[in-house]
Amino acid sequence: MVGDEGARRQLVLFEDPQCPYCRQFEEACGDLLRGETAAGAVAVEYRMRCFLGIESVRADNALALAAEEGRFDELRRELFAHQPAEQSGGFTVADLTDLGARIGLTSPEYVNGIREGRYEAWVIAIDGAFQRQDPQGTPAALLDGRTVNPRSLFHPEAFEALLLESR
Repeated sequence: MVGDEGARRQLVLFEDPQCPYCRQFEEACGDLLRGETAAGAVAVEYRMRCFLGIESVRADNALALAAEEGRFDELRRELFAHQPAEQSGGFTVADLTDLGARIGLTSPEYVNGIREGRYEAWVIAIDGAFQRQDPQGTPAALLDGRTVNPRSLFHPEAFEALLLESR
């Protein structure tokens, strides 16, 4: 969860760190969403998927470790900024260690958690639950429990209108 749980709007986002469309959503609407989150207007629950391969599993493991240190969204943005091509072997242990270091994630807990794949089994297990909640693929979103039209995720004006409308 990023933001205040008591925010006026609750957004659930399904993303895969290897998904090029998720990267496009981040590029189009990430700053807007961070601004609304910082203002307390929306809280975001990220449900990270890993259906695009082992690279996604490793990246989601890194995100879980970053969340423990309060750096989830920073690492998430870094992953999208340096996203490898799908099934290219990217997001290696070295890649994830380096990307973490770029944002100050250098603790032994983070680095060792990357090396040992501390949350990889959990990541795979929760992807099954998230698949049932998000059968269409990523990015996908629920705003206050209602499905968001995926096209609005790529248009900042439409996305902002959704976030600002009354329930």
